[in-house]
Amino acid sequence: MKKQIVCSLRSFVMLAIFISLANVSFGQDSDISDKRLSIGPRVAFSKPKDADSSTLYGGAQIRLGLTPSLKLEGSIDYRRNDFGEHIKIHVYPVQASIMAYLTSHTTVSPFLLGGIGWYYTQVEGPYNFSNTTNRFGVHAGVGLEVMLNDTLSLDGSYRNIWIEKFTSRDITAINKDYEDSGSMITIGINFLY
Repeated sequence: MKKQIVCSLRSFVMLAIFISLANVSFGQDSDISDKRLSIGPRVAFSKPKDADSSTLYGGAQIRLGLTPSLKLEGSIDYRRNDFGEHIKIHVYPVQASIMAYLTSHTTVSPFLLGGIGWYYTQVEGPYNFSNTTNRFGVHAGVGLEVMLNDTLSLDGSYRNIWIEKFTSRDITAINKDYEDSGSMITIGINFLY
């Protein structure tokens, strides 16, 4: 499983670079791809692998255009679950993704994405109990961005997430053991600069 994830991510990065170079060489008119920076809020639906239903929560994303068809995205989300009166679980997924737009210079642009993440979990319980852990993970998915006007876009993405097993927390990222941890759907509004 670990080798499959590493090979998939390596293939994704090579595909993203190829698409980026191919789109640069065709030089077309402007739209989403000419905007170098975007920032905005988003909502996310997360469904852990063995869960019965998904959870809705909010967050924010920022994107930096490297080329007309290649962008970097940073995001943070927040989710809180209450179990009874005394137990609260706070989850903060922090992700860094590379996005390869399949059609740059268009109003509607599909993209591939892949990246890494850190998944912080804080548990609060009775008698001032508090415990915070974090785990490293990787993700890959697809998305679509639509220009609404010159400074505003709407996007949606689907990503599958693999998070490290607790037993491999203290070793290097390549040697970690990962498990299929579920999926995540995001919908965001981007203010483009």
